[in-house]
Amino acid sequence: MTSELFSAMAVLCCAVLLLIMVLRRFNQPYFIAYIAAGILLGPQLLNLIPDPAVAAELGEIGIVLLMFSIGTEIDLHHFSQNFYKPFIIALIQIVLSAVCIYALGTHLEWSSSRIILLSFIISLSSSAIVFQYLERTGEIKSKLGTITCGVLLMQDILVVPMILSLNFISGNGISVYELAKVCIGGTLIVLFLRAAITKRIFQIPMRREIIADHDLQVFIGFCICFGMAWVSSWFGLSPAFGAFAAGILIGQDKATRWLGKSLVPFKVFFMAFFFLAIGLQLDIRFFLVNAGTIFIISVSVLLINSLINSLLFKFTGNSWRDSIYAGGLLSQIGEFSFVLLTLAASLGLVEDYMHQITLAVITSTMILSSIWLVIIQRLIYKLPVTKSMI
Repeated sequence: MTSELFSAMAVLCCAVLLLIMVLRRFNQPYFIAYIAAGILLGPQLLNLIPDPAVAAELGEIGIVLLMFSIGTEIDLHHFSQNFYKPFIIALIQIVLSAVCIYALGTHLEWSSSRIILLSFIISLSSSAIVFQYLERTGEIKSKLGTITCGVLLMQDILVVPMILSLNFISGNGISVYELAKVCIGGTLIVLFLRAAITKRIFQIPMRREIIADHDLQVFIGFCICFGMAWVSSWFGLSPAFGAFAAGILIGQDKATRWLGKSLVPFKVFFMAFFFLAIGLQLDIRFFLVNAGTIFIISVSVLLINSLINSLLFKFTGNSWRDSIYAGGLLSQIGEFSFVLLTLAASLGLVEDYMHQITLAVITSTMILSSIWLVIIQRLIYKLPVTKSMI
């Protein structure tokens, strides 16, 4: 068993490394290499990683670490002053996405449960892709970056009522106790964020000792990050949202600047498993047979999401250039859409064909989003793009 584990890890790392080197040459985002490695090493080809569930669980750790690091870097004061803009954009975007899917679903005679599910799925963008892109380009603390991050955070929060809605329409309703936990947890985190904005509520102890001790840095970071993620998860909320709140908590103290560098290797490693799990779940034969349909739907999704978000960003007072740029950033379908799709499949809300076509479209929008953003940047800003998305 140990020999098989090490051989699988060795092949995985080599495959990812080779794919990254190829993508780096063509200035493409690295997450494509992780997805491709999942397809290559998955049950349909080399079968070195036959169980996608393990990779998916490791990938969730990557999302948690990503949100934690974003929380430490975000300009909380600016975010609080512009809180209403991300909320309005995220909420109206979901409504407009639902209108588009309803119009299409009515024409194709879809069931109401399928319309609701696809409305939820198409309305969520990828925090993993967009946050890391904004980090790489240094735009995460800009005005546009802050609003874009805010929209993503609002979407992550709205995943909770989406999950509750899917359970309700499937007939597997949640108990009053579970609903009360979600409401209490959401209220506590909102109050916590409000306190973090209005006054300093945390100052790290033993500053000098921690700055000089790398082991302490790593495990203090893990304790705070995963502790808050666990609390958030216990209340029925997203663990990533709890990790973001933890990042905000310690981000108030300048003595924690070491934390980001200490956790970067772990974040990169576990984020790779998230995208690897996507590749493991993808049915490559189904994808090849239906490639034309998947491509048309994926491009349509990118176009519709870009248009909706661009109009909403302009409506909230941004310039046309910034609005179209933000629309391109938020054009892809995100990682929490995988969560909703997996839940819907387990609840019997989607049949196998719809599950596979939706999975393929989500993956394709992620892969095509880098090319889509390059096109938008060169059309709007007339500047060559030199930085990859991940």
